Amino acid sequence: MSPKVNRLVLVAALAIGGLLSGCSGGEERAESPRLGQCERLLGAESVEAAVKTTGGGDVEVSGTPQADVLAERLLREAKQWQESDLQHTLYTGCRLDAFEGDRISGTVDVSVKWSILSLGMMDSPENSRTWRRANESVYVQPEPGPARMRLVAECAVPGAIASQSSDLPLQFDVAGASLGTELRWKLLSTFARSVTEEMGCAKAPVIPSALPPAT
Repeated sequence: MSPKVNRLVLVAALAIGGLLSGCSGGEERAESPRLGQCERLLGAESVEAAVKTTGGGDVEVSGTPQADVLAERLLREAKQWQESDLQHTLYTGCRLDAFEGDRISGTVDVSVKWSILSLGMMDSPENSRTWRRANESVYVQPEPGPARMRLVAECAVPGAIASQSSDLPLQFDVAGASLGTELRWKLLSTFARSVTEEMGCAKAPVIPSALPPAT
């Protein structure tokens, strides 16, 4: 093989090697198109802050970070719902796994589903100790479990049975051990607002900008 051909083979090999290295590891994770979708769904500043709290350098994104797609799936489920149905599908909006090398250093997860709790349950003596009333259609549970925050919101779906609006509210969750209360609320409230705006609720729930205070 001539020296010229050898040089061409070497150049081609280096180019392929560069492409392969660029398609693996942290660079691919950091530049995932889904990360940008999560920023639009949850707020760019909040996502950036959440990633920083995990301490990882690379981020791997999974889920369905598109409000319109989530809304379509939720609407379809609500229109088929009957009062005897107690099983509801959980939809992951965004799951951010931060890595330090090959080790996961932290995870942030936001999800939505139709709740098994009705709005009428929120003001019961038992639930009122852990739930905060934001307004007539929105309730917040600051810590239903470790490193978790939850919001339920009424959304009357056109085409669903009459009892759906009060007996089948939306439930939004955010979880992340590295998140503080304020950041958890920013992610949760923005997520809930993004999805409900796409739902076409008969009366759109008002998601407050500030976490409702304890009473």
